Amino acid sequence: MGTPIDDKEITRELWQSRLPVCFILSDEDISRARRSESPEPFYLMVARYNYFPCIIDKIDTYYSTYFNENSNDTTNKINFPNIWLEYENVSLKWHYPIGVLYDLYTSSFQSSSSNLPWQITVHLNNFPENEIIRFPDKDSIKAHFMHTLKEADALKHKGQIIGDMQERDHKQLWTSLLQDRYDQFWTLNTKLMSYTDNLQYFRYIPFRIYILDKPFIQKLFTPFNSDEDKSLTLNDLLQFALNDEAQCEQKANERRILNTNIHDYQILIHGIQPALQTPVQWLSEFFSYPDNFLHICLVKKCS
Repeated sequence: MGTPIDDKEITRELWQSRLPVCFILSDEDISRARRSESPEPFYLMVARYNYFPCIIDKIDTYYSTYFNENSNDTTNKINFPNIWLEYENVSLKWHYPIGVLYDLYTSSFQSSSSNLPWQITVHLNNFPENEIIRFPDKDSIKAHFMHTLKEADALKHKGQIIGDMQERDHKQLWTSLLQDRYDQFWTLNTKLMSYTDNLQYFRYIPFRIYILDKPFIQKLFTPFNSDEDKSLTLNDLLQFALNDEAQCEQKANERRILNTNIHDYQILIHGIQPALQTPVQWLSEFFSYPDNFLHICLVKKCS
């Protein structure tokens, strides 16, 4: 019988999780290439916790060679902010972690479910302004990451932990993520996973629930029921969040009301299907993404 894995090692395993991605240039951009041969696909192993803007410069550099045979010629140089990515006719949101995008879309589109490498189309023009927002540089995604991290700390600790950190600590959190340095990141992130106000749990759980073709769901949810003196589970969180959201949709006279039967969904966090009876406090401490949010994908099961 194997030795049980230490809870802290789970965070390292999740940090090291990678996805093989095949980037393919769109047909319309291939026709613009200045070389006679079509650009070959570009393959990368990407971290699930990362964001596409953090690796987009590698894609830009690779495809630029097909457009700029003369480095002094700027006529057809790729405009970095115009690059966008597509999967199965869906424009990928750059401010979602890569693992969330993979879990949500590849599991939803059954025709290509679980096929690896993940094939993504790269577009260099015709940015879909009405579908996704632009991230012109890494400073933008850094600002988004830090804002989300501060929001998570506000939910868990009233912002006490991140507020007590120095600016250099904030910088270390981002650079260690960008440079794939687990130990440096968790030296500080351990503080963000601590308890405050004499509690043995977080005030509220930072979570977002993703369902295809809907905005993500985010509610206030405490991980402990003090009246019954018991810890609450993933099942409790999902039941609460889905039912509350369905009630909001009813009040707004939505045409399609959210399905609240959690057994109709495949539940994925980091590509893993956790047991519904898992304490949500434990999940928040060990299964959150680096932004300190639990990103939960609900994928409708095939009928």
